[in-house]
Order: sequence, then structure tokens, then C-alpha cells
Amino acid sequence: MHGNVRPRRRRLGTARLLGALFAASLTVSACGLFGDSNNSASPATGGDDAADAPADADRPDQILRLSSSNLPIIDPQVVTFGMWTAVRGIFEGLVLQNEDGTDVIPGVAESWDVSDDGLVYTFHLRADAGWSNGDPVTAEDFERTYQRLFTPETGDTGGGTAGANSYQAATNIKGAADFLEGVTEDWSDVGVRAVDERTLEIEVQSPTPGFLMSMTHPSMLPLHMDTVEEHPQDWQEAEHVVSNGPFMIDRWVTNSSMDLVPNPHYWDLDEVHLDRIEIALLEGGTTGAATVPYENDEVDIVGLANADIIRMESHPELVDHIRIAEGASYVYLATLRSKNPLLEDRDIRRALALGIDRDYVAEVTPDGQPGRSLVLGTVPGFDDSITIDDDVEEAQRLLAEAGYPDGEGFPEINLLTGSANVDVEAIVDSWQRNLGISAKADTVESGVLVERRWAVHDENYVGFYYGSFAGTPNWPTMVGSLWSPQDIQEFSLPAEVWEEYQEVQADGDLSATERNARLAELREDHASPESLQLAELVDQAMQATDPAEQEARFKEAARLREEEHLIIPVLWKDRYHAVRPTIQGLNLRPSTDAYYFKGISIAAEE
Repeated sequence: MHGNVRPRRRRLGTARLLGALFAASLTVSACGLFGDSNNSASPATGGDDAADAPADADRPDQILRLSSSNLPIIDPQVVTFGMWTAVRGIFEGLVLQNEDGTDVIPGVAESWDVSDDGLVYTFHLRADAGWSNGDPVTAEDFERTYQRLFTPETGDTGGGTAGANSYQAATNIKGAADFLEGVTEDWSDVGVRAVDERTLEIEVQSPTPGFLMSMTHPSMLPLHMDTVEEHPQDWQEAEHVVSNGPFMIDRWVTNSSMDLVPNPHYWDLDEVHLDRIEIALLEGGTTGAATVPYENDEVDIVGLANADIIRMESHPELVDHIRIAEGASYVYLATLRSKNPLLEDRDIRRALALGIDRDYVAEVTPDGQPGRSLVLGTVPGFDDSITIDDDVEEAQRLLAEAGYPDGEGFPEINLLTGSANVDVEAIVDSWQRNLGISAKADTVESGVLVERRWAVHDENYVGFYYGSFAGTPNWPTMVGSLWSPQDIQEFSLPAEVWEEYQEVQADGDLSATERNARLAELREDHASPESLQLAELVDQAMQATDPAEQEARFKEAARLREEEHLIIPVLWKDRYHAVRPTIQGLNLRPSTDAYYFKGISIAAEE
């Protein structure tokens, strides 16, 4: 599905349309340039318009103006907004995504071979790939970078998501998970080896569909490790950053702006058309009146939230600025822990999952469609066998059986969210109409949301937190990484066990090995049997050598995960951007980074 698709129109009844517009007018934009604030996976050739770029004589200033949530760091090995900026064009991995994000094209690796058993990938690096300081990019750079990535508790975690390591387990590199968890400290057990200066060998644990796509994730970007080791605390400052992508950092004013310029040692400078990229860094993100800078001609590309989409679709000129990447993410409700055990009952969670009117939620959400699975429909081989359909009658029966006929006596359900949101209001409305229960949106600041979504709440507070996820559309990512078996096991833990689990996580006196062993023991002893079975199914899928058997195991696991209803899918979402008509060569993809800087150019205004 290509990013140039025009927005589709929906017909709403008058009452619903007015309600939708009113709710949308209250919406605070959570999208911004770098995707949905709830977090959470373009061709090198520059797209169809590249050939129409203006001749040098008539060439306007090639300056791309953007805005972004503030970037405290750009370390791609730590989960922050910065890692998505890094992958857009500051650093470049072995492979890149193609125009529509369905496959890979060469990056630093000009070619690669795969062994007959599907276990060993041999990447052949370009002789002319260079770091911004003039050093050649070598296979050893990748090996040393990945050793840093897989080493427990390394990397600059300042500004990260609780210091979260960004490695995607679905990449399935042999020995990587054990090394990262501290189970082994012998690097030779990890399937990464620089054979020579231009040859990198990566071995996976088992045949891994989507492995090459997973290598486009920011975590797999290379770093100039000599600089990182020489300046461990400040290697990310503008004067020290050494990058290998089409652009490098020229200026970085903390909490204010970042300017990028072409990397003179990049291997494909013919496809680098921009002279400068100016990024305004906004404290608190790009929430609020997100399109004001765009409409004031201060930025050239901006992500759109619901209210902006509705307004721009109705505007005679701005409607032509809208660009869409379809099926980019999904919206979910994740169960909050509470001293009230109400939501520890799977039948109660099932009733709430079946009682959502997803068609209605999608109607009032201009960028969404009903989402009945935590696996996006864009995944090859997807079918309805892993979906959970709305079923109000069954939901009412389950509530009555639990002692809440017509919702009588049912505690109020809270939906914890980081921004006022039409999606949330529609979910609240559908529960009230379908089940007769009281629900409300609990809107808090993003920092408060991060803290409260992992907390154990008092007895008078039960509910879910609202979020969205995006990832590479393949089975290992959608089932093995996004809401992985371990995630589901953790969400299934009783509240008192979850409190103990968090204490172990925060115990600085434990070694990584001791901590991981203790956490595994708590999951094994207290997680739901179904979540433990889910882990077995995913493991079987990752070990399977027959592609059909592998897909069947992943589907079985996906269905089991849905039936736990600990994470409830609500919508599949498209990603909308406003793009100035002078921007050429931009290809939107259904991934979190959305597009690459490479290939973009600025045409003269007509």
C-alpha cells in the first residue's frame, strides 16, 4: 500500500458526525513527526518524483524544515524518539526498506548470501561506504556495535524508556538473547562475526522469516565504536558524533534544534539532494496545534492527528497536501494492575473486549479501521482465524454470569491515556451503550502515564491504559516481539506478585544473571498457564524449519494471546502526514520512522 493513497471518506449519521467532530475538536495531537506519542517499525533511490527534480540553474534552496519531539539522545540502542531520527538518515544499516516497506534493498551491504539451511547470512559491505570523519565502514564496526548492543546495561540510557534496550528479539540472532540477559559472557557464543574487513557473517538461531526486514530496525545500525569508547559520556554531542548515513549532525542545541548536512563520505551522494535539514526540537513533543507551524510555512512535513485530518480533508487546498501510509500501527488497551482483582478474571476481560463497538470507534476516527487482532492485516499469511469479533450478546452473558446483569454493580472502568482522544471517548461510549457499565477517560501528562501504567493501583481504580504500537509486519515481530510471551506473562501476574517482580527488577545488588533468574522463576510460578503455553508455541515457531509449520505455530500463538484479553486490540491505524507540494522523492512507509531523508528534494514553487 503506497503512501500516496488519497484519504478515504466515510459516511456518518448526522448525530454521530456531530459527536465525532466535537470530540475531535478536543483532541490533542499525539502523532507529531515521529509517530504516535504512546509508543512505541523509502527507497534509496528517492521515489517516482526524483527524476523530475529541477535543474541546478532553477534549483531552490534544498533545505527541509521539520519539527520533532525533543531528542535527548540519538543512541539507536536505547528506546527513545532519537533512534527513529537516527535511522532516517544519520546512520545507515546493512539494508534499508524499499518504497512501501514490504522488503529490503541494499544499504551498507551491497549484497548478501544465505546458506542452504537458512541459518547463516553473509553480508558483503561496500568498499566506498564511509564514516563522516573519512574512516571506511567495516565489518568490525558492525560486530563491535552489536557486542555493545547485546551487553547488559551498556549504552547511554539518559532520556530512554526506563533504559530499555532497543534490540528486537524477533531478529533471532544466535546467542544474542542469552548474552543480553547475562546468561553467557562468551562473545564467541553469539552468531556475529567479522570474517574480514568487508564481510560480516550473522547466524540466526533457526530459519527466521523477516530476518532481513528486522535488520532495518534502528537497533541494528552501526556506531563508530572508537569514538563511542573514546567519549563514552559525550559521544552524542555534535562535535563528537561520527555517522555513516547520508547526513551528519552539523549543529545540535539541546532542547532547541538540530541541523543535518550531507555526509561527504557517504557512498551514494548522487541520491542526497538536500543541502540541509533543520529540525526544531519541541519540549513536550509536537502535541497541541500540530499544524500551525505547517500552515505558517515554517515546516514542510508534519504528522496529523484526528482533528487535523478532519479539518484538512474538508479544506479545498490542504486536502491535496495529505499523504497516507496505510496499516502503520494498531491501537490497544493494556490491563492495569490493581489491588481490586476484577480484571484478573479472564471472563471479565473477555466481556469488555467483546463489548467494544469497533466499527463505531473506527467511524469517529479518521485514521483508523476496526482492529480485531494484535497482528496487523498487512502481515503475509494473515487470516481471520486469529481475530476476535465483537459480540455484545456474549459480553452481556459473561457479565451477568459474573454477577453484573446489565452492568449493575460493575465498578467504573478507567482508560488511562496521555492525551484527550476521540478513540478513547468512543470506547467509553460503546461500553456504556452495549454493557451498561460506567467508564471514563483519565487523561494525564505523558510522564505521569509512563509511571502509572506500571503501578499497582488502589482498589477503587481498575481499567486499562491506551496505547499504540508499530512494528515490522511479519510473524516473529508481531507475535514474538510486540507483546511478546514474556510481556503477556508479566501482565498475567497477580498484583501482589507484580509488586515483588518490580522490586526484583530494581534491585541493584543483584547481578544481571541473578535478576533474570529470579524474574523467570516468578513468571514460571505465577503467570497464567496460557501465557506459559504461548511462550512454548513461539519457541516452537522460531525453531521450525518448515515455513508452513512456522506460520501455523505463530497463528496458534497469536490466537492464544488474543484469548487472554490482557492486551485488547481496538483499531488498526493509518499514518497521515501533511506534505508541502514542493517536497519530491518522499515515500511514506507503514513503519515508525515513516520515511528516509535520502532521495528527498525541494522543487520550485509553481
